[in-house]
Amino acid sequence: MLSSPAFALLGFYVSAALAVEIQSFSPAFTNAGIQGCIAVADNADGAPLIIHDCNTEDPANQDWSLSFYTREPAGPQPITIFGDKCIDVTNGVNADGTPLQIWTCVEGSTNQMWTSISNNTLQWSGTDKCIDLTNGLITDGNVLQIWTCSENNQNQEWTGTPDPDNTQTVTLSGGDISANSSGPFCITAASDTDGAAVILTQCASFTSLYPDGNITWVVPTPPLTGTISTFGGSKCLDVPNGSMTNGVQMQIWSCTEGNTNQVWNVHNGDSQIEWVGTGKCLDLTNGNSTPGTPIQLWDCSATNNPNQDWWRGELTL
Repeated sequence: MLSSPAFALLGFYVSAALAVEIQSFSPAFTNAGIQGCIAVADNADGAPLIIHDCNTEDPANQDWSLSFYTREPAGPQPITIFGDKCIDVTNGVNADGTPLQIWTCVEGSTNQMWTSISNNTLQWSGTDKCIDLTNGLITDGNVLQIWTCSENNQNQEWTGTPDPDNTQTVTLSGGDISANSSGPFCITAASDTDGAAVILTQCASFTSLYPDGNITWVVPTPPLTGTISTFGGSKCLDVPNGSMTNGVQMQIWSCTEGNTNQVWNVHNGDSQIEWVGTGKCLDLTNGNSTPGTPIQLWDCSATNNPNQDWWRGELTL
């Protein structure tokens, strides 16, 4: 049985320009079980600079090139995306609240020069203004602004992390882990048919019961949120009809963008898998490890509950 690996979102301080995600330090994102990234909606002059869930945005729209500070500030420098677009202060207006945008890079343009400072801010070079998370709002699409730089303002603190794999391809194992059990046991999709059951089976012999089944899942990397998909990403773990009732049995359904019944958070600090924003977790029905037992939804336990322990890992079958 493999234990759940720990993941940390760490500052990546380098002197050379790298392709990175620019992630917010605001604790509001962590509290919501997501990570916020600086992004743009599209590759066009005037497109607003926005905050977006790192795990649900097109990676190309948050793939920035810049240098972060080492012992000294890094800059002045442009912060580029799409190869030819730069973060730009709209009309060069030096005032609190001026929205940020991208614009075709112009060599030497003072509206496009930024300095990475050791307090984790990105300062508009030559001014006292910093890139700022407008009103501290973490809502996707919140347009970023410039604001007077201030110490310990987490709306202005940013870190760069190399463009990550925002997902992991894993098995999800749980159930009876005692030495005399017939496990290990895996969460299994019975088939790729919409409405197919999600059940617990023996990892090594699941095809004996479910010849069209699958035990391989693509899950969001903690602490990110997203779909839990299988069958090549065509089918997703789904809450039938969005029911909040304890005991509702999970199903497989065609993945649909924006379907909140299919958005999950694999907890970073424990082994629970939560339906985002509901306080409901994947649960082994009655703690029964008999192959074919349904996986249900139940209130997430505040204390250790083995029925809600799910371990990510690769198993040799």
